[in-house]
Amino acid sequence: MVIANPSLLQALAEEADQDPRLLKEVLRDVQGNEAENLATLAKLGILPLNGGFRVWAQLLGLPFHPLDERSLDPRVMHKLPLDVARRYAAVPVEEADGILSVVLKNPFDIMAVDAIQEITGMPVQVVMAAPEAIAKALERLEKGRTGIEGLIARLQKSEIDLTAVNDAEKLRTVVGDDAVIQLVDYLIDEGLRAGCSDLHIEPQRDGLRVRIRVDGALDTIHTLPTGLHRAVIARIKVISGMDIGESRKPQDGRFAVNERVEMRVSVLPSVLGEKAVLRVLNRGGVTLDPAKLGMSDHNLALFRKGYTAPNGIVLLTGPTGSGKTTTLYTAMAELNTPDCNLVTVEDPVEYEMAGTTQVQVDVKADRTFAKALRSILRQDPDVVMIGEIRDAETAGIAIQAALTGHMVLSTLHTNDAISSVHRLTDMSVAPYLLGPALRAIVGQRLVPKICPDCAKPTTASPEMMEAFGLDAKQPPKGLMKGTGCKSCRNRGKRGRVAIHEVMYVNTEVANLISRNAPEHELEAAAVAAGYRRLLLDGLLKAQQGLVTLEDVLAVARAE
Repeated sequence: MVIANPSLLQALAEEADQDPRLLKEVLRDVQGNEAENLATLAKLGILPLNGGFRVWAQLLGLPFHPLDERSLDPRVMHKLPLDVARRYAAVPVEEADGILSVVLKNPFDIMAVDAIQEITGMPVQVVMAAPEAIAKALERLEKGRTGIEGLIARLQKSEIDLTAVNDAEKLRTVVGDDAVIQLVDYLIDEGLRAGCSDLHIEPQRDGLRVRIRVDGALDTIHTLPTGLHRAVIARIKVISGMDIGESRKPQDGRFAVNERVEMRVSVLPSVLGEKAVLRVLNRGGVTLDPAKLGMSDHNLALFRKGYTAPNGIVLLTGPTGSGKTTTLYTAMAELNTPDCNLVTVEDPVEYEMAGTTQVQVDVKADRTFAKALRSILRQDPDVVMIGEIRDAETAGIAIQAALTGHMVLSTLHTNDAISSVHRLTDMSVAPYLLGPALRAIVGQRLVPKICPDCAKPTTASPEMMEAFGLDAKQPPKGLMKGTGCKSCRNRGKRGRVAIHEVMYVNTEVANLISRNAPEHELEAAAVAAGYRRLLLDGLLKAQQGLVTLEDVLAVARAE
């Protein structure tokens, strides 16, 4: 049966860049409706299934939704009772301005629309999607709804009073229960499906709040009954290798989810009980390619000039979660050649790198950064990577290593590149040693990226012009702003991009550091050597339509 609507046949032919007569011939002997015909075209490789349904949706004047994992909001998906969602093959995908957007397998089902409007009390906007995507979304919805509610019900019916369990042996019995194991596994799995970087499990007065951080923003995905707190935290402690009986001190641990993903876990006692934060370490998602760091050509050239020097020290600065480790490992990947002995000391070892020797800090074994570093220097290294310079002893050894023919890579917690110099001198590093040792300092922040699917041109406000020191008569061009769409869950932002500042230490800058020159003199010499502040790099990326000026200012405020 050929597609009955000639307009749809023509639109599909244009989308597939094919002659309509070819499509007509292909579908001549196919028995089915439009949806089945689109599936046939997809199976034959003529047109992707999503592409076909998107064309059909446009022809009908309806929105299209891909129903991929990242674009689904669990809070909106739960707006519809599970039996109703199954009956009408309906998936709620968006709530905006009092209107509920719902994907329907049959977009012409008026009875389904009426029923959903009556149940939710909201007007419904019908949305189209491919049937296979709808089936997968319903499966996920069913698994999540029945799974987590069933697990909670099983735990609440347990004969053990979970709120009163204080004995470590009794806790071990509780955390071995299948329901507890499955509940924690489900929370971790849901966070990973959403692409989170961190999973927060925190006790509140009204329940156990579960939040995920996606693209830098925290979202609440569940509020569990308060009584499950101790069992959930205890289970996380067990799989992370922590002391299940210790609840008064902070603890750290980690566990592997699969071959590619590990979780680094921190448990912190609070007045309401212990809070756990699980950070995702995704080895499979890291691309150690300098060209993909998001650095401008200017900054990348200065950075590479620093870490490819025969000796010296290169520092990465920025807050936790700013991508310093990825940048550091990218430099290591380029230096990691068969004729190079590269040794690291880290806490923890976040990514395993073939061809290197990686040492894990272990305080209980008295293997601190400083002690491990001393041993490493007796291992004939060419390149040494120190996970973080935390104290004066480690700083002193790192500088000495840089001055004795080694290339040293490390991180430091400071606000910007220039203040790193003063931070190291505050750690009792002599300025006359620091100047000759430093090669480059990189400051880095992550800024929310504008969603490319809903980006629209915009202009800079007078406040932003003033904050960036711009001339009101020459407003910046190329600025964009996300208006919100299905791909970004109406945030206008999707993903993050790094902004950088690179202070390359040439002879003049080194001399100023050695004589402990004032900061304004140091900055002037650094600028002459190519230094550009974070704010300027952010402005350039805003003019490329990647980020907004407001988001740049939020992470890289001017002095």
